[in-house]
Amino acid sequence: MTNRQKNGLGCFLIAALLAGVAIKNSFVTPSIPVGDESGLGVSRLVGAFLPSILVFALGLWLFQKPKS
Repeated sequence: MTNRQKNGLGCFLIAALLAGVAIKNSFVTPSIPVGDESGLGVSRLVGAFLPSILVFALGLWLFQKPKS
């Protein structure tokens, strides 16, 4: 396993932690409900999960085998 793949695994772990925090903040203590008429709830939900999705995508890119 190369250092790049190890970094990819680290990104997967960080993405899982970020997703856990987003779930806690979005559903356990919602300051603005998701079904708010103004749409702020959906924007807040997307914004909460966006960092974990981006870090997961970076992990996938790092984890793939190098093209020879």
